[in-house]
Amino acid sequence: MKRKINAILASLLFVFAGAISCAKTDPGVEPTPTPDPGPGPGPDPITPSLFVSVELSSYESAGGTTPDEDLLKNLRACLFEEGQMVAIYDHPTDSEKGFGFEIDRNDGTLYVLNLSTDQLDLNKLLAEGCTEEEWLSTYIGIERGTPIQFISGSTEISSDRSNSIRLSRGFARFDLRIRTVGKAEIKSLTWENCALQTRLFSNNEIEDSESGQITTHPSSPFTEDTEGVAYLYEQQNPEALLRAEAIVHGKPCLLEAKIPAQIQRNHIYTITLTKDEADQDIQFTIESWENGEDTNLYPDLGQQIVIDTEQSELPLGAEISGDGARLTLSHSHADFLLVLDCNDELEIIPSEMGHLTIEAIGTTRGVPGKNRFRISKPLYTPGMAAEELDIQFRRKGLNNIYPEDRLTIRLLANPVRLEGEIAFDIDSYAFDFDRYVDNELGRFILPAEKELQVEFPEGEDAWIQLVPSEESNLVIRVLGGWRPNDPKADGRIQEATLVICNAADGSERECYRISRRNYGLPVTWFHGVWWCKYNARGNSRDFEDQILCTSDPAALAGKNVLDYLRDCSAEEFYELWGWAYQGDSGKGMRVIEKDGILVMDGFSTSSSVHINKLPATTLAPDGYELPSMEEFNRIFDATDYVWVMWSGSHQLRNPWNGHSRINREQRRRNDLTIGSVQATDLLCIGMSSPDFPEHEAIVWYGPGAQWNNDGIKHSNHYNNILFGVYSPEGSGWYMAGSMAGLYLTQNGAGTKDTRVLRFKKSPVEYIY
Repeated sequence: MKRKINAILASLLFVFAGAISCAKTDPGVEPTPTPDPGPGPGPDPITPSLFVSVELSSYESAGGTTPDEDLLKNLRACLFEEGQMVAIYDHPTDSEKGFGFEIDRNDGTLYVLNLSTDQLDLNKLLAEGCTEEEWLSTYIGIERGTPIQFISGSTEISSDRSNSIRLSRGFARFDLRIRTVGKAEIKSLTWENCALQTRLFSNNEIEDSESGQITTHPSSPFTEDTEGVAYLYEQQNPEALLRAEAIVHGKPCLLEAKIPAQIQRNHIYTITLTKDEADQDIQFTIESWENGEDTNLYPDLGQQIVIDTEQSELPLGAEISGDGARLTLSHSHADFLLVLDCNDELEIIPSEMGHLTIEAIGTTRGVPGKNRFRISKPLYTPGMAAEELDIQFRRKGLNNIYPEDRLTIRLLANPVRLEGEIAFDIDSYAFDFDRYVDNELGRFILPAEKELQVEFPEGEDAWIQLVPSEESNLVIRVLGGWRPNDPKADGRIQEATLVICNAADGSERECYRISRRNYGLPVTWFHGVWWCKYNARGNSRDFEDQILCTSDPAALAGKNVLDYLRDCSAEEFYELWGWAYQGDSGKGMRVIEKDGILVMDGFSTSSSVHINKLPATTLAPDGYELPSMEEFNRIFDATDYVWVMWSGSHQLRNPWNGHSRINREQRRRNDLTIGSVQATDLLCIGMSSPDFPEHEAIVWYGPGAQWNNDGIKHSNHYNNILFGVYSPEGSGWYMAGSMAGLYLTQNGAGTKDTRVLRFKKSPVEYIY
């Protein structure tokens, strides 16, 4: 009866029953107990020990002769005498005698294999009295969906001669050969109708066995010649197929090839993917090496293509491998002459060469076997990955392309590494953020011999600062700065040049241009926060819809904001005053007349997003955000009611750095007509600190909140302003009450309520 080994078959459609148990030839007869050869004083000193050497044989076909040394790990042996297992040997020795097993008996048959105890429990078989007939009928299945790579062998031992065992692989190996012009990759291999079990020891016959599907999924696609892409058990099955999921020349394809009808253990087979020309059909085949007779995929071409180091004009830092077939270039720009030794004239096969260009310029006149090429490459920027390219040639007069007719060129990465968003273009050596950015723009990690400098065009502000990081002086942080009320912050392109050079003398300069859009909103400082002077309007996220520093109407009029709002025309006042927001769209709503009342144009009673609970930067332009509840408290949170319909002052409940008094000054507009509605008593309230007179007051203005279809008028006025506040818990500030008693109160309101948005400048490390 065949013995089966349970080899983790849970993912397959068959199961080998249970753990290994040695089935008896005659199940009705109990085996004769065998003494336990476990721990003890060792072999009888009267019986001399025999040494049985062990070695792994080569494959029985061409294509691979290097032993798989890992297979010699975990070797174990068992001895049979007169058809009965009598001893187990767990550990081979490696001594002057060689590598093998010390045996404490003089005759019998010794079997050696490399299966673990989980795969085959020899101690259990010994205890059960396993017979040699049962042992030779033992099968092994697959593990984790693939055949087990095991080796086995045996010999009859004798004290009259030297004893040795040549172990043979219990599987066949499949190698991959890719013969394509351009890129090809194989993502998976699926073997259909393949043997799922095999005997531990070959009996020189291939028997029918249970078959099924085996799939190989490499961790990354196969893109080059690869040994051992798959392993199969021996089988005789003309219906077996291989299907491969591949990408050739950028096009996905499903390839199919018939597996040789007979697969033999300890043999090598080749899977070959061939596509020489762009319009040629893909060829996908599997063949046995058969001592190399039929699968020699390329002719004897004589001389290998190598680099002529004397005639080539190589750039500084270039390195050539010992065999002359591999060239390594530094990250620097290069344009040079490369001369290759070859008895034949070489043609370059067009393929993807990345940033490398190569042009044939003919053979050396009067010197046979010299092929000349002009090669150029750009400077590799920091952050660019190294590349390795195979330049494939065809010998003139031959139709086929052969894999050894290639030159490998490795293009090294820039030794300066780069972290962050910056990624310099290889053609322009520039990077444009194309928006306003500040704070850390990126990090340069420098070699010890390099330094980073920054240069600005004539007339440009020093908007970038280079700062060593805390962890290392060789890690340089590139900081984008900000200037309060910058008169040039109109959205113009702001540039700088980052220069990498030798720290010793400034030589070997690499120059990289960096740029951003320089936008800025007018601000005033109050208790540690740079507050915007004006409410948001239009698209709240778009600088172009906001009042910029260069178009600050109050500054252009030579006034502060409070006085400007008092003195400007009704039309100008309406442009600033009449904006509010709802939800997360950032789309501003304007005050309009509808059926005789003032409402926010676009107001919706179905809005479900609470502005205050959004991230602080959600509705703001780049570099700005909604102030937090705590930052509003530095102005509003007083010890008593803050009556905003009057000028006056109030004391903060929690003084900011010892500063507690807030002065209030109010103005009113009564001349605004929207449609047919006259809007009167429109408040503008300036708040300032007497401790910081150099900073302009913050001025609060805007339409009352709308929360239903009744519009923005409440208690017969339009000043019940609800402020947008960053508050994840949903709290906020609101001007409540009538014009006889209008006061500040904490009220986060709901999702439908409209709010005015007053942003602040987000914290910035570098102010210039």
